[in-house]
Amino acid sequence: MKVLQEKTLSLFVAAMLLAGCALMPTTRTEQSAAEPTPTPIPTAAIALKPTYRVQRGDVIKTMTFSGRISPMREEALFFRKDGRIRSVFFKRNDFVKAGDVIAEYEIEALERELTAAELELERAQVTLEEALRNLELDRREAQARLERAQILLQGAERDRAIPRAQVAALEKDVELAQIEVERLSAGVSPLLENDVQRARYAVEKLKQEIAEAQIIAPFDGILLSISLTPGMAVNGYAPVASVADASVLEISADLLSNQLQFLAEGMPVTFVLSSRPGQTLHGVIRRLPYPYGSGGSGQTIEEKDKSTRITIEESQDVGGYALGDLVRVTAEVERAENVLWLPPQAIRNFSGRLFAVVQDGDVQRRVDVRIGVEAQDRVEIVEGLEEGQIVVGP
Repeated sequence: MKVLQEKTLSLFVAAMLLAGCALMPTTRTEQSAAEPTPTPIPTAAIALKPTYRVQRGDVIKTMTFSGRISPMREEALFFRKDGRIRSVFFKRNDFVKAGDVIAEYEIEALERELTAAELELERAQVTLEEALRNLELDRREAQARLERAQILLQGAERDRAIPRAQVAALEKDVELAQIEVERLSAGVSPLLENDVQRARYAVEKLKQEIAEAQIIAPFDGILLSISLTPGMAVNGYAPVASVADASVLEISADLLSNQLQFLAEGMPVTFVLSSRPGQTLHGVIRRLPYPYGSGGSGQTIEEKDKSTRITIEESQDVGGYALGDLVRVTAEVERAENVLWLPPQAIRNFSGRLFAVVQDGDVQRRVDVRIGVEAQDRVEIVEGLEEGQIVVGP
């Protein structure tokens, strides 16, 4: 019995010891194994600034602008006074000849007046021509009477038997005939000629008024545009159509003054078609608008063309261009050969002061520079730097 009690007590003590171990706190090693490992913060990398080497070469400044393949000869058409359209005789893309009436106003009243004026002119001309014919007949008849009177007088003067009174009468006949010849030599009445001139002026005036109420083709060509319909009211001098001679094509471009100041007539250019960007074609600036060139300085509306015109060197077959094609033109406006240069981003500007930061070993120093030709990807260095130097960018 005593042995059994001792075994029971031993088991109870062992159980209590095990329970006490389970209630004890975990060790530091166990805690660190359970917690997540913190992510280390990386050291910030220092950004390297770009560097550039001063090089020698050519700096070419170019200017690029858009244009269109256009006829060399093209003219906007307009009426010279207000009116309402009566007839339109041609449509877009029709071929017209010089002098063709393309469209006209309602001019019935003017046409009636012109008919009456032409009849009046014809009447005045007939009257004048009839007077001239009668004058010529009277002149010939008077000359014949004079000659006959002179012959009779000469015969009477040789015949001493003829009384003096008869000779005097013959002398009088000669004098009267001479007066008649001189009178007829003065011509017809000036009033008849004035009537003709007045009638001619009236016809010309009406024709001019009718012409101002018409659009007339100035030369042979294609009607590029027309925006007229019968009954439409139109203002004078407002462009309503255009005609062009499409046999010779060139480039037309509308440029701003800050572009025109760099161009000159005779300057070579290159261009590419928007539809064929891989092919480079060539041309020459033929005309710049006033005051930059010889174009657009006229006083009439037809002469005030402000476009820049470029002659194309390649033929239409070789170049593959057509009327209306869009092009991108490049002109070389300035060139400096065999000079020092840097990219534009290597030059710094502070309050108008231009300088570069030169790398000398471990030392950087600022150097003032003077630049020349400025191209899109290169800037000419006139003073301040030497070939081969390393420049640190901003």
